[in-house]
Amino acid sequence: SSHFGSSEFWWKSRTAAMMVAMGTSSRRPKLKVGLLVSLGVVFILRCLHDVPSAVGFVTGPTSRKDRQTSTVARNGVDKALKERIVSVQKTGKLTDAMRLVAAAKVRRAQDGVTKSRPFSDELTSMIKGLVKKLKGSGLEAELPMLRVPEKVKSVAIVLFTGDRGLCGGYNSFNIKKAKFRIEALNKEGIKVKLLWVGKKGRMAKNSKLAGLDFEDTGKQFKMPDTITATSANVIGEEVRSLFLSGEVDKVEVIYAKFINLLMSESQIRSVLPLSATGIEDPEDETFKMTSEDGKLKVEKEKRKSPKAKEIESDVIFDQPPETILNSMLPLYLNSQLLSILFESSASELSARMNAMKAATDNAQEVAKALTSVYNKKRQAAITQEISEISAGALALEDASRPEGPALSIVDNDESVAADFEKELEDGDLPDMPVGPWDFIDLQTEV
Repeated sequence: SSHFGSSEFWWKSRTAAMMVAMGTSSRRPKLKVGLLVSLGVVFILRCLHDVPSAVGFVTGPTSRKDRQTSTVARNGVDKALKERIVSVQKTGKLTDAMRLVAAAKVRRAQDGVTKSRPFSDELTSMIKGLVKKLKGSGLEAELPMLRVPEKVKSVAIVLFTGDRGLCGGYNSFNIKKAKFRIEALNKEGIKVKLLWVGKKGRMAKNSKLAGLDFEDTGKQFKMPDTITATSANVIGEEVRSLFLSGEVDKVEVIYAKFINLLMSESQIRSVLPLSATGIEDPEDETFKMTSEDGKLKVEKEKRKSPKAKEIESDVIFDQPPETILNSMLPLYLNSQLLSILFESSASELSARMNAMKAATDNAQEVAKALTSVYNKKRQAAITQEISEISAGALALEDASRPEGPALSIVDNDESVAADFEKELEDGDLPDMPVGPWDFIDLQTEV
């Protein structure tokens, strides 16, 4: 039994040893594979690190580690100044585009005046013919729009301004004209009611028109970009209702009369009551915008008043002439307001053209001045860099050479001049100038 027990013990020990050996031999291949993978990864990373990132014309491929990062600022003269120059140039382009747009709209206003002229002339001629036929028949008593009050107690003023700015003094001149007119009427004890055409006039109610005695009717009309008869009809109906209802005894308009592309004049014009004898504007003019040698100009032409239409004595009216004339007078009022709208639009656009032209010229001058300053600063920076390089080269020169040591910090113009005069007196300087090659020992340099 003891022999059998020892044999069994020997067999178990051998089996355990074999199992340990087999486990060790099975782990060795895994360890080798892991080492090979690690070496491969390190090799790949090494190769990627050494890949040439730049190829020089002379030096050939250079790696990242061979290149040195420069600490010298590139294009660092004045970035803010450069950005301001670009900004001013862009502003100049924008204002020039606005000038061209205003010029195109002036032509549109010119076409509108031309197209509305035949109807206005024919209407004026017919009204004058009827007035001539009814002369001496108490015409004013039958037509409310021609009735002149005995005493003016209240006046309605229609102030024409623009909806936008950037048009020079156009809005300011009209508002100032309205201010003077309101002050004059207040001194006479006449009440004033204001109607507004355009936003800028009403915006000045609490600033430039503050302190004046007037009533804001709250009626504001938009200054249209494209003027049509509808715009004039809306304004005409409002002022006509104020006058016929007896709220006001007189209606005036304040607008800018177009003179030329460089000038417009603020004027006061009475539109109600209408005058039977002076039904037309005595200073009626038309303007025509043309170009000459690439520059815009305006040609003005005075138009004679339309003659009264001859109405035969045997003409039979279907309705009484007073009724016909009473229905034509609102059309005449609307045609006058349409003409004022065209005049105001042309004046505003010409003022905007001049303002944008001045802004464009100023932008060009500012950009030119800033560019000059920028170039001077850039040249000064370049000169400073050259001076620093030269000073560094002189500092590295050998002071033992025959050409003499470099100047010290205590040297100045007087000391150098004194030393030079002393050398001249002592005869130390040669009669002929010596070139730099005389100071070089070619054999030593080689």
